[in-house]
Amino acid sequence: MKRLTLLVFTIVVCASGSVAQIGYYNDALKYSRTSAIGSARTQAIGGAQAALGGDINSAYANPAGLGFNRSSVFTFTPSINFYNSEAEYFGVTTDDSKANFNIANMGVIFSFAASDIETSKFKGGSFAITMTRENNFHSNITYDGYNNQELGKTSIVDSWIDQAWGTPVEQLGELGLPYDAYYQYLISDYYDPSNPKFTRYDKYMGFNQDGSVRELGDYPRQYETLKNKGSQYSWDFAGGANYNDIFYFGASLNINSIKYSNENTYSESEFLYNNQNDDVINEVSTQTTLDITGTGVGGTFGIIARPVDFFRIGISATTPTYYWMNEESSEDLFTSYNNWDYYNPADSTTTTLEDFYDQYFTDSKYSITTPFKLTTGAAIFLGKLGFISADVDFIDYSTAKIKSDDFDVSADNHAIDSLYQSTINWRVGSEIRVSKFRIRAGYSYDGDPFVKSSIDNSIRKISGGVGYRNKEFFIDLSAVHATWTTSRSPYTIYSFEAPTQDISPTAFIKNKNLNVSVTFGVNF
Repeated sequence: MKRLTLLVFTIVVCASGSVAQIGYYNDALKYSRTSAIGSARTQAIGGAQAALGGDINSAYANPAGLGFNRSSVFTFTPSINFYNSEAEYFGVTTDDSKANFNIANMGVIFSFAASDIETSKFKGGSFAITMTRENNFHSNITYDGYNNQELGKTSIVDSWIDQAWGTPVEQLGELGLPYDAYYQYLISDYYDPSNPKFTRYDKYMGFNQDGSVRELGDYPRQYETLKNKGSQYSWDFAGGANYNDIFYFGASLNINSIKYSNENTYSESEFLYNNQNDDVINEVSTQTTLDITGTGVGGTFGIIARPVDFFRIGISATTPTYYWMNEESSEDLFTSYNNWDYYNPADSTTTTLEDFYDQYFTDSKYSITTPFKLTTGAAIFLGKLGFISADVDFIDYSTAKIKSDDFDVSADNHAIDSLYQSTINWRVGSEIRVSKFRIRAGYSYDGDPFVKSSIDNSIRKISGGVGYRNKEFFIDLSAVHATWTTSRSPYTIYSFEAPTQDISPTAFIKNKNLNVSVTFGVNF
């Protein structure tokens, strides 16, 4: 069974609250909203590098910057992330965390000078091969609470009822979990005998011995853990040249890779039936796993102008990246009963219900085209004291596209067009030079990509670092602290009293990440 693609109007309403739902339209945003880590120097100044040059990260951000290199260099940047989440769910706050080690950046620059550099307007250039981490997906999130919302006492079973509505029993197999819920006695096609033409699914687990309907209890404890891991990298083969120490231009071929996996475990327990503990059912739980790998190709072109020694202005354009994606997934449903005797009045038989378990495995292939990105930047140099640099990105996330021969992509592409918008991201940073030592600081802001949202989906980062440089080698240290807010709904459900009112339970999550990197560089 492919990941669920919801009806477009349902997607739009849900995502207006930035609710994390299952859908490929989420992938389009996830892999388009990159945040290059790069060298420690670049991280420390907030990533404001479009007009600077002279750094290994120019190969990724603006290849024109390679034209400033006068010597060849090799760099290596190990990094460690400390991620923390604070999830609020029905008044209960739950903390979780994860740390991981990775390689933020590594590469080599081969620099060459013109043979007649004193008289020629072409002064030389550089060629670079680099690897830059664009995204870090490692995170752990946990939320836990009792579903006591006033507008509807819902369970994940209600969402399966919504999905099954109007579907004959013999066709439930096409829906996946609603099919399992039916055959695990969580829902039934109970109908009102006074209106036999009206048949619907509901939370009727069957019948008691006296023939009365037995429903599923209310106010369950709902608990979910989300474990994500993986990274997104860009291999850049870039060249930059220097014309008369005034104009610098360059281009790069970008080979991108994605490796992402997650495991989400959701459970409901401690139901109340007639204001007492439900002694029929112990637990309902689902587990979904997802493993995605992808390879993409794109390009970056850039120009930097230095009209006077103390001022530089740069511009770079990154083409859409075309990704070929492979996905493997599984979905499980487990229901545990407390040896309840289910009575079937149709044939007067009794079945003792204990534990049920079902699992699906699927795979699919699809492609994602990310949006075009335009970056402009400027830098002011304060003599030998240092510099101040600033960048601005322009990117329209609604232009991302999904294609597949394995499933219908029309709803996802419509959702991308309806939910996402163009954003402006900006960064500012500075460096102070004290002899051979460097002191750096920066700040960056990534705008909210959603057209309408109940939360602010922007990302803010504050950074700083120090460095030491001489003619033979250099070492830089950086620390970047990022904060952002997300939300998560385990299922989607609407009020029967107000069908357009989304009453899905929602966890609001405060995310924090501290990234510490060290760059070791050798000039040769």
